[in-house]
Amino acid sequence: MAVENVHAGRIIMLDASGEGIKLGDETTNAFGWRDITSSVNVRGVAATDPSWSQVGATNFYAYKFAVADKVWFTFHVPHDIVPSTDLYFHVHWFPDGTNANSVKWQFEYAYAKGFDQAAFPFASSTTVSVEQASPQVQYQHMVAETTAQTIAGLTEPDGLIHVVVSRITNGGTDNSDGIFGLTADIHYQSTDGAGSTLHKAPSFYG
Repeated sequence: MAVENVHAGRIIMLDASGEGIKLGDETTNAFGWRDITSSVNVRGVAATDPSWSQVGATNFYAYKFAVADKVWFTFHVPHDIVPSTDLYFHVHWFPDGTNANSVKWQFEYAYAKGFDQAAFPFASSTTVSVEQASPQVQYQHMVAETTAQTIAGLTEPDGLIHVVVSRITNGGTDNSDGIFGLTADIHYQSTDGAGSTLHKAPSFYG
């Protein structure tokens, strides 16, 4: 990190792509992790919409996904992103029972820079999936995360990543529990170490 000046409680850094505050010690350090979040968007036509369903006999409701159900997210690329680093898509979900079969999720995404610099490549979108073993515990909070995704051209903030999130078949016997999807996020590396964690999953702090 290039520090231009430190004076009267202020740290002035050179304004350059990829510069920022890293976490760790002098030998082992790295940019920290944050989440890009967004709201769930449901298509509104019943064929592949998840159902807005009650969780057991409780006061809670959430979207329950059958195989082939899908929702949409639009993620805004933040100004503190480390350019040209990998992203990790993940979905937060839980089962309403104890079935042992795995659950598989798919992310189809298209990215475009902002400010009249690029068009969305919807016709040549990228698809990635993640299959996760069932916890066999009712209402257990699960996070299913994809492998690292390198998005070509993601070298600056203010672009958008438009994503279709679907529950898909695991290719064998699918989990017969009610599978509730709460939200989806993207893990990214941030130049702002003060608002980040060293790792993107437990143990977050070291």
